[in-house]
Amino acid sequence: MTRFAIALSLVASLIGPAVLAQGARGTIAGSVSDTDGPVHTADIEARNKVTGTVYRAQTDVRGRYSLSVPPGTYEVAVPPLGFRTERKAEDNKIVEAGKTLSLDFALARGNDAVVGDDAAFVAIRKKYIGLKGPLPRAANGKPDLSGVWNANVDANPAPPPLLPWAEKEWKQRLANDLKDLPSSVCLPEDPSWSIPILHKIVQTPTLIVMLNEGEPGYRQIFLDGRPHPKNPDPTWQGHSIGRWEGDTLVVDTVGFNDKSWLMPEGFPHTDQMRIIERYRRVDLANMTREVTVIDPGAFTKPLERRIAWQLAPGEELFESICNENNKFLENISNK
Repeated sequence: MTRFAIALSLVASLIGPAVLAQGARGTIAGSVSDTDGPVHTADIEARNKVTGTVYRAQTDVRGRYSLSVPPGTYEVAVPPLGFRTERKAEDNKIVEAGKTLSLDFALARGNDAVVGDDAAFVAIRKKYIGLKGPLPRAANGKPDLSGVWNANVDANPAPPPLLPWAEKEWKQRLANDLKDLPSSVCLPEDPSWSIPILHKIVQTPTLIVMLNEGEPGYRQIFLDGRPHPKNPDPTWQGHSIGRWEGDTLVVDTVGFNDKSWLMPEGFPHTDQMRIIERYRRVDLANMTREVTVIDPGAFTKPLERRIAWQLAPGEELFESICNENNKFLENISNK
């Protein structure tokens, strides 16, 4: 054997076990359930505490999941599913090569005794979980965003960068169980809403109309090239104009009053607020919505949220008249 061959053999003997160790993986497996039984289509996220890499899986019809990950220490979490639950996490879980870490999650139900909301969101998500197909396009070649969409909350919201006065106000709202929420007396919220309700999009080349079951139930996004008004009359929904950046619809909204609350957390804001939204339909069934809220009067830096929407083609919006059956204040007073 030549010296070169001997050297190669020596290097291989030294690095072989290391390479094999790097290639070996472990498994995190378990179940997700709540008081109703197994939870289908719940997301599971395992974040490596050293590299920051996040590995994801989704529960099956039995509420079971399995994640193949490199050896290491992880935070394993179930992000919120609609209003159904709070985020639940297990930290500093060690995964060894070739071994399985068993980890079950028992979720506490949220929003109990409210007709619709939790159960409806989860049922609709289950109904269309297998929907697949290519990205549809309009006659002008742009992505067609039309349809009824099942919205959700941001699964991993960043901490709010609130100024001291805004943080104090927000904590007071939480302490009061959000009893002064504008929608509790049938007033609107702003279009940054990131909650699990149905939205219907009607798209034309020059105008997009978004419908929902809240107040006022609609908003207009102008695509005809018009600018914002120089001195907009402050409103609850603001003035929205849009443009296409490749396959992404970018919506810029200004002209807000300071009366609405940023939901679902209930953050305050000022009339300086500007909201930038980026809608990208990735295929037939899925769309991402990235929201950036800019308000130097309330935040130390922009507030960012990322929300996943799923198409719900067999659903339709209900007529919703807030004053006919508004139970919010009654439920709060009974706590």
